[in-house]
Amino acid sequence: MLKAQKTTFTVAGPEDKYNQIRVVNETSQSDFSCRVFVLSGENDENKALYGVYNLKGLGDHDSNAKWLNRGEKVLVEVPADMAEDISIAVEYLDRPIFDIVIIHLTDAKAFDTVK
Repeated sequence: MLKAQKTTFTVAGPEDKYNQIRVVNETSQSDFSCRVFVLSGENDENKALYGVYNLKGLGDHDSNAKWLNRGEKVLVEVPADMAEDISIAVEYLDRPIFDIVIIHLTDAKAFDTVK
């Protein structure tokens, strides 16, 4: 089993339910996959795969549509061999059909290329 970098957050947007998670690659890395899980149980010991996200270069995004409730805990897992530590920023978007949780994956090197 490969080790991975893992980050968790609790869904805290304004909607009671969301029906899509979108992951946006804002890192210096390209051509990688990450996984998103919904955690449950007393100590978050149960995890259900929400989706696998295949990301190309900077700005690429991938989405999966399933229900997710405000207050649920989410785990984001990226490959351990990624050169930089990955950080996330979470955004909530209300659209007519989709209420979306957007996970922005970032690293320090990506910002160096923008300058």
